[in-house]
Amino acid sequence: MLLDNHQVSANAWQVRARHIKKAFFNLIFPPVCASCGSVGALLCHNCRTQIPRINGKICVHCGRLVAAAQPVCLACQKQAIPLSQIRAALLFTPPVPDLIHQLKYKGAFGLAEPLAELMADCWPRWQTAVDLILPIPLHPNRQKRRGYNQSDLLVHHFAQQLGIPGDTAALRRVRNTPPQVGLSATERAENMVDAFRAENGRVAGKRILLVDDVCTTGATLTEAAHALLAAGANSVSAYCLARAT
Repeated sequence: MLLDNHQVSANAWQVRARHIKKAFFNLIFPPVCASCGSVGALLCHNCRTQIPRINGKICVHCGRLVAAAQPVCLACQKQAIPLSQIRAALLFTPPVPDLIHQLKYKGAFGLAEPLAELMADCWPRWQTAVDLILPIPLHPNRQKRRGYNQSDLLVHHFAQQLGIPGDTAALRRVRNTPPQVGLSATERAENMVDAFRAENGRVAGKRILLVDDVCTTGATLTEAAHALLAAGANSVSAYCLARAT
């Protein structure tokens, strides 16, 4: 749908008004870097440049770090994943774990914007054809306790950076699964069975990109992909903020 000149002008003023509001708020309450504590930004330029990106050889399927002569990791050799690919922007090494912990559990939801910008900065290396970006959802009970879903926030900013639509309602978590932390790879996979349902009318025929904060074994992404493909998605790939080594 084309926008007329009045709508374009109104949208431009709305964007400008948001920037002015943010600048005024930052003037009164200067943001503090979540990594080093310096004043001026939620994640300062110096800390951004020191955050470890993924630059080594990776499995062409799941994105795990592999030896130079091994294009496919042992896990993917044993069992293929339903996703076209899994990629991540950063390594899950300091200071990334602490930043994600603050985002998820300490109410530092403002960190979603600079972290999503890092994802967007690294995207050109890993990009694939995408029609729709979806966050990995929390179960409603868990989201109610936390107050927000960190993956929703990442998708909001990341989708804006890429100019690709995001949808927070196309995929639902229908089982309130226990946390994956501390589980083995097999236990993680079993824990996620039938955890998701996808809306056919929102995903059918589309190339879906799943977004999550951390990928460890890929069990959560795999089960979400099964649900999306069953609902008629053309393909499913994934892009996470960080990859556990």
